[in-house]
Amino acid sequence: MNTATNPKITPFSDDRVEGLIEEIRSLRPMIQKNAPEGEKQRSPTSEIQEKVFDNLKLLNLLLPKRWGGSGMSPSGFARVQQQLGKADLSVSWVTQIINGSTLLATRTSDEIQEAIFGDGPSTVCSAYNPPGKAKETDGGYIVSGAWPYSSGSRQAKWIMGGCLIADPSGPVVPGINMCFIPMSECEIEDTWYVTGMQGTGSDTTVAKEVFLPQHMMVTMEKPVGTIDPTIKHFGAASDYLPVVPLVRCTGIAQLLGGAQYMLELVQAETPNKPIVTTTFPKRSESHVYVHDIGKVAAQLDAAELILFDAIGQLDRVGLTGAQMKPVEAAKNRAQCAQVIELIHGSMEKLMFMAGSSAFALKNPLQRYWRDLSMGLRHVQNIPTLGYEIYGRDRLEISPNITPPGAY
Repeated sequence: MNTATNPKITPFSDDRVEGLIEEIRSLRPMIQKNAPEGEKQRSPTSEIQEKVFDNLKLLNLLLPKRWGGSGMSPSGFARVQQQLGKADLSVSWVTQIINGSTLLATRTSDEIQEAIFGDGPSTVCSAYNPPGKAKETDGGYIVSGAWPYSSGSRQAKWIMGGCLIADPSGPVVPGINMCFIPMSECEIEDTWYVTGMQGTGSDTTVAKEVFLPQHMMVTMEKPVGTIDPTIKHFGAASDYLPVVPLVRCTGIAQLLGGAQYMLELVQAETPNKPIVTTTFPKRSESHVYVHDIGKVAAQLDAAELILFDAIGQLDRVGLTGAQMKPVEAAKNRAQCAQVIELIHGSMEKLMFMAGSSAFALKNPLQRYWRDLSMGLRHVQNIPTLGYEIYGRDRLEISPNITPPGAY
């Protein structure tokens, strides 16, 4: 892949990365203190909203500078997310979804970008399945839909929702289109009752007979994420990024951070706590326990190396404009699959090492374990799918199980 920067592309800006990492690290005690309340109310607390999302401007890190965002690179954003995941995975999940969805809104027509960002930086949440339905009318559509798993819905000003366009005189048109609706015209239905990622506010966003101007619907003829140098609002490095790998790779970074913090917690107990029913007064006196600490640390170190290699590929795409070949995109997904397996194996080993007390509600380990257990199982993270996609591309088996743009 060509690694020379394209001078016609406005480069990423990572000038905020190091400072943000330090600020998030210093805020970790406050963020962790809010985590139980966030779980209880099933959405970020008002203190998190003010001191994390608003004060640090975390929800517009990927937004290009042309719309008042930070214009951060995938690697820079992933490092911030990794640190935020160590504090609270629900907070980092909301940050991830809003940033990814908001960036997607900048990969649309000039009209949509101007409607959403014309008055300054904005925020977008998203959901596509099950899709809503739209009926054509004069000047646009009448849209109704109920989109579950709308993470960050309370932090978003817009929702990007999957939609089927229905012809009143005929069948539903196949394919998923995307509509952009102001959250002020929607309702949030309280549906987010789960065991993990409870603090994300991933409730159901409901639109009832909302009028949508025609230009606010992105149809399958030119789907969200299309690279279109002919439009006016184009030219940032992020305008060349492959959408699905970007959201997947940077999303895994927060999960890695959460697992790394679990290791910190278990490691901190090692010099003091005994291994009950054995002769070891301290866990650190057991060679097996020490071996397991080293093994988990090595697995997470390897996961970090693999993940940031995969994310680095995206940095290069943005800076050069040279798109990954299908087999390169498939390899990227398989790398992510391997990272997921390393994180999963590590967190399960850590819970065995910590013992049954780790599942006490007062022990933060159980919250990280529950949040990771759910986040790792996002459909983009399922390892078997990633490996099959890569295997089919290597063996040139066509068609693959997923369209190339969805790798």
